[in-house]
Amino acid sequence: MKKKVLVTLSFPPSMIANFDSCVEYLESQGFEVVIDPRYRLLNQAELIEQIGGVYAHVASAETVDDAVLKHADSLKIVSRMGIGYDKIDVDALNRKGVALTIAPGANAEPVAEFTASLLMSVTRRIKEIDTATRQGVWKTHFGISALGKTLGIVGLGNIGKKVAKFMSGFDMKVIAFDLYPDKEYAATNNITLMPLDDVIAQSDYLSIHMPYTKDNYRLFGAEKFAMMKKGAIFLNCARGEIVDEAALYSALKSGHLAGAGLDVFEQEPVNMDNPLLMLNNVIVASHTSGMTFEGRKKVIDMAFQNVVDISNGIAPKGLINTQAMGK
Repeated sequence: MKKKVLVTLSFPPSMIANFDSCVEYLESQGFEVVIDPRYRLLNQAELIEQIGGVYAHVASAETVDDAVLKHADSLKIVSRMGIGYDKIDVDALNRKGVALTIAPGANAEPVAEFTASLLMSVTRRIKEIDTATRQGVWKTHFGISALGKTLGIVGLGNIGKKVAKFMSGFDMKVIAFDLYPDKEYAATNNITLMPLDDVIAQSDYLSIHMPYTKDNYRLFGAEKFAMMKKGAIFLNCARGEIVDEAALYSALKSGHLAGAGLDVFEQEPVNMDNPLLMLNNVIVASHTSGMTFEGRKKVIDMAFQNVVDISNGIAPKGLINTQAMGK
C-alpha cells in the first residue's frame, strides 16, 4: 500500500512553475499524493478531517498541535513549505515521533529581492509619486539616496545574506546582528557584526530577517525605535509578531522614522483599521515576499525531497527535531 502524502497549498498550483513534475517525482518514489483542492490555509477542523491515514503532510502555515495529532494515526513527517514553524508544536511532534522539516534557503532570493524593492520604494517615495501622478499632480518629489548609507540586518541567515549581497551595488555599509553569527561569511563579505542595540542605533535602514519566537514577541517597540536614527527607515519581511505596531506607528507619525516597508503584520490578513495603513510613508504588502514562480518551485522541490529523505532514513538539511528520526 502506498504511503499517502497530503499537500495543503495556500494558492493554486498554477502559481508554481512545473508543479506537475514535482508531484510526478513524489509519485515515482512510491507515494500517493493528495492535494487539498481549497488552495488556502486549512483551519484546525479541516486539517483534522484530512489527516487520518496520512504518512506525510506537506504543509503551508497550518497549525499542527496535539489536537490535530490526536487524529494523525499514520503521520510521520510534517514538511513545511517555508522556514517558519511558529505554528507547529514541536514538543507535540516529538511525543508522537513525527519529524518536522523546513526548506531553509529555498526562498531566500525572492524574499531578499522583495526587501530590496521595499527599501528602494520607500526611499524614493514610489507609492506617493505614483498616486499623485495618477491624480494629475505633476510635480517634483524629493527622496533620499541609499548610496553609501548604512544597512543594518537583524538576522544574518540565508535571507539576510542575500539582502546584503543585493544591496552591495549601492556601496552601503552593512552591519548585522545574529544570535548565531556566521563570522567567516561576515568577514569575507565585509559585513560588520555588532550587538543588536548597536545595529539599531547606527543603521540608516534596519531590515528584519530573524525568526519569530516567544522570546522576541514585539521586540521592536518604543524603546528600540527611539534608538534608531532620526530619518531612518524600518523594513520587516520576517514576522509581524516581532514588531509592536502601535509603537512603530508613533515613531512614523512623529517623524522620527522617515518610512517603513512591511510585508507582515501581527494579525493576518491585516486589520483594515490598522493605523499603519493610513500613513503615506509606509508601503505595505500581504506576506507575499517569497512568492515568485521560480522561488515556490524551489520550496516545493525541497519540501517534497525532505519527505523522500526522511522516509529513507536520511536526515535532510531542514530537519528540526532530530530525535524524531529514531522513533
